[in-house]
Order: sequence, then structure tokens, then C-alpha cells
Amino acid sequence: MKKTALLVALAGIALGAAARDARPNIVLLISDQHSGKITTQAGYPYLKTPGMDKLASEGVSFTRSYCTYPVCVASRASIMTGRMPNKAHSDLTAFPAIGARMKNAGYETVYFGRWHVSNSEIDEVAAWHGFQTWKEEKNDTFTTEHAVEYLTGKHKQPFFMVVSYMNPHDCCELARNIAGLGDNYHDGPVEENMDPAQCPPLPANFGIPPDEAEGFSIRRNPDPETERRYFRKHPVKYWGETEWRQYMYGYDRLVEKVDAHILNVVNTLEEQGLLENTLIIYTSDHGDGHASHQWNQKKTFYEESINVPFIVSWKGKTRPDAVDSKTLISSGLDIYPTLCSAAGIEHPESLQGRDVSLYAFRNPAEPAASRDYVVSEMTQRFRGKTFTGRMVVNARYKYILFDSGENREQLFDLQEDPGEMQPVTGKRQYSDQLEASRQQLRDWIVNTADSFPLDSIPQ
Repeated sequence: MKKTALLVALAGIALGAAARDARPNIVLLISDQHSGKITTQAGYPYLKTPGMDKLASEGVSFTRSYCTYPVCVASRASIMTGRMPNKAHSDLTAFPAIGARMKNAGYETVYFGRWHVSNSEIDEVAAWHGFQTWKEEKNDTFTTEHAVEYLTGKHKQPFFMVVSYMNPHDCCELARNIAGLGDNYHDGPVEENMDPAQCPPLPANFGIPPDEAEGFSIRRNPDPETERRYFRKHPVKYWGETEWRQYMYGYDRLVEKVDAHILNVVNTLEEQGLLENTLIIYTSDHGDGHASHQWNQKKTFYEESINVPFIVSWKGKTRPDAVDSKTLISSGLDIYPTLCSAAGIEHPESLQGRDVSLYAFRNPAEPAASRDYVVSEMTQRFRGKTFTGRMVVNARYKYILFDSGENREQLFDLQEDPGEMQPVTGKRQYSDQLEASRQQLRDWIVNTADSFPLDSIPQ
């Protein structure tokens, strides 16, 4: 009897191990400062991205994906914890990291590339993040070499691998070089003085909208002598059309640089026979102004800075070559539960994110739950002033509110004005939608214990 029971137990263990091994590998690809508007999936015609296109050909591209905060450290804190930055960025290790959760579920966990998660150092929070193997890099070529070496090795368990790229963040170095300040690229240079005839045209929303929020405008065009620190970040005060177009050209080439690395990783998965058993997600921590509203860098709620790529690809499982322009995605919140779902493990019930696989797979197990809006955060500190803001985006409208400053409240009709050139905040015909957006923010603050002051919302 004891022998029979032992055999049954051993068989159960073997079956359990086989079930675990049958789970998909998971690869999370993260770039830095890639605007979702500057992708072929969003219809941008001035670059070629065979790597992202290959992913998209086997999966779903969500064009209405928003980061939780348009700055690296806060956005990445969200991705690693599934929490909003007002929680995770200030108290990172109080929340379970996705790497640790995947490791505890039996996955090999590896991380290569740029870290920049809140104010932490990757080696100092190793017990928290849960990645068994990691190598921090700022050179994307080296990051890819680590990833390829890992993928060509042998694996006894399914793996969860994060490949975190620096580019197109080198657009910051590009801008400084165009402005004559000088800086070094992390993964090779791009052309800085391209003939304007070969550069993209200025965007249709190159102008600055009236009544721009002070939370944005205060940081526009810092003085190169008295505000040199900020001028190095936004060195565009004396740019004309030529410099802006050269910046757009160079930025597009930096996107192509990171895309070549993505293609290398995807091709390696294919060559190793892993592609059909690997879920791949590609996103970015935030976007870049890319000359819209005469803005470079991040730190705004304009679409170019806050909208990010989001491709979910699993060959043979996800809907192929699909572009979803309706589903609202919160990239920082949704990655965590999506990865847990793919791995067949539970995620904390307190998370506000959604399992994106419900929208991406060929035959979803259950109908996708609708989401009415997403929220993003930002705090702007400049010239001794601080402006804390929230953005609420729903199917058609974008609502922006700061806790102080001139023109602290804006409403944009993204259907009629996708370039966000004419706020409709004070127009009578939009009064109902303005109040509806205010109420969505109130609901969010109450339901999520958001730190944004409730009494800052106009009545």
C-alpha cells in the first residue's frame, strides 16, 4: 500500500513538473523613450522596423497604450510592481516584484540591459526583484549579446527574460549635439546634420496650443545661461525648422537601431525553436515629444510623450497582424497581471491592472472586461515651483488637471483634435463631458487611494 501511494505521489510530482514545463517562456522587451506615435503600426511612414513588424505580424498592436508616468524611473517602478507611481516610486520594495513572483512560480528569471527602476540599484535590491541572473548595460549591442547567449543555452524550466534597451533615449544626446552642447551616444551615433530634404516634415501639431498648462509651459525653453541644467534636457530655445526636422530624422534612426536588436532577439528565438512557445511583449517606459508642440523629451501628458507602443505576440496563439485602436491599455499596470496569467499564477487582487491576453488571444477564455479610462501621473518641478498633475483618458477625451498654476485644467477632444491643438475646456457644448471627466478622476482617487488632493478638482 505504501509503495503504491509512493508511486502515485511520484507520478503526481512528475505530472506537475511536466505541466510547469509546458508553460510558455515569456520575454518582455522594454525600450526607453519610444513614442507610440512613431511606429509603423500607428501609421508613421518615415522609418522601417522589421523587428517590431515581425512581432506585430504574429500578434496584436495596441495603439491606445499609456504609461503611468512620462519619466523613466517612475514608469519602470510601475512595470515592475503593477502599481501606480505615487505608491511604487516612493516605496518600491513594499510591493512584490514581478521577477520574484515568476521565480517563485518556477521560472528562470533573467534581466539584461537598462534598469533605472525608481531610485534603486539593481544589485542592491536583488532579494526584492527576484531575477536570478542579471547584467545591467547601457549599450544595447551588449544587452542583445547577453540575451542571445542566454537564449542559445539550455533551459530546464520555462524562462522569464526582460531585455531592457537604452534607445531611442539617445535622442537626448542627439538634441544636445544638434544644439552644440556635445554628448556621447550609448550605442553608436546617428546623423545629426541631415539635409532637410531627407528629413520628415514638421508635424501638423508643431504649434503650441493656447492656454497650455503651466505644469508643461514652465519647463519650455529654459535659459542656457541661468538654467543650464534644464537647457541640457531641452536645448531647443534657438532651434528653427531645420534643427527640429534633423532631430526627428535622428530620433527615427535611433528607433531603427533598437529595432535591429529586437529583430536579433526574435530571430534567435525562432532559430532555437522557441518562438511558438514564447509570449513576447514589447513596450516602452514613455514617449518623446518628437517636435510636436515644439517639445523634445518627456514630462508632458501630450500623446507623443505619454502614449507608448504595446505589442503582444505569441505565434499561433495571439491574433496575427491585428491593430487594436480602441482598447485602453495602462502599460505599467497591465503587464504584471498579463504575465501572471500567461504563467498560470495568481496576481495580487489589489492590482488595478487588466490581463491584456483577454484582448489579444485568438480564442479568449472569457469576454474581455471593458475599461472606461486610464490614468497617468506627473510632477513637474522647475524654477522653485512644483506642479502635480493627473491625466484621465477615455474613449474620446483627454482630461488634464494640475493641483496649481495657470490654466491648470484642460480637456481635449481626441476624435476631433488628435493633435491636441485646441482645448475645449471652456466650451459650453463640452460641459457635460468636462464634468464626467472630473468625476472619473474623483472615482479613481477614492477607489485607488491616490495621493492627489481630491479638493483640487473643480466643482
